[in-house]
Amino acid sequence: MKLAILMYHRIEELPSDAVHATNFVEPAQFAAQLSALRRWGYTSVTFDDWLAYRAGERALPRRPVIITFDDGYRSLRDIAWPIVKTHGFGATTFLVSALVGDTNRWDVEERPAPLLDASDVRALQIDGMRFGSHGRTHRPLARIALADAEQELVRSREELEALLGEPVRAFAYPYSNQSAAVRHAARAAGYTAGVRGRGRMNSRRIDPLGLRRIKVDFRTSLPALRWILFRERWLRI
Repeated sequence: MKLAILMYHRIEELPSDAVHATNFVEPAQFAAQLSALRRWGYTSVTFDDWLAYRAGERALPRRPVIITFDDGYRSLRDIAWPIVKTHGFGATTFLVSALVGDTNRWDVEERPAPLLDASDVRALQIDGMRFGSHGRTHRPLARIALADAEQELVRSREELEALLGEPVRAFAYPYSNQSAAVRHAARAAGYTAGVRGRGRMNSRRIDPLGLRRIKVDFRTSLPALRWILFRERWLRI
């Protein structure tokens, strides 16, 4: 059994002035991807489902997938989440805790974009969206002092738990920047799952604080996505 985790950022029309174009997937393209995933036999699971399976406590569907969104753009509320629900999937969004209701101010080269505010987050939570942490201020944790990384991990979890009223146990490393020391700090901070990039599927043996995701962007055609998923399902890792 292998777990596919798909990594998205912004489900929006691609602006002509986008600096980081690979953060975008257009809405029609996203809808076509989810429709294809359903045809190909994929079923949504959560990080809790995967951890329970890993511990031998729960079975999983034949082709499990976790759909994830980084940063928490407001367009999730209006565009991405309705598409996710229409196609019968769930999703997890990783929030930057100190910037809920603000903009993507860490991305100084890009035009500012609004992020979900507290009321948006609570409404989506009630509607079935899962949430995790993407740090407190979106800093690359392996490139800063370990004490600062520990503060990003601990404080972001505390702030999000206060907002959500439930435990926050999944973390997405900003910029996919992590290390053995950062993974250890994430575990000590109370996280049970951590995700990065790397474009691979996950076997039962993988460190749950080092889960890999397949990034999807506007260049990802349906044949390309199908080939990636087919190849990764049979590749020995």
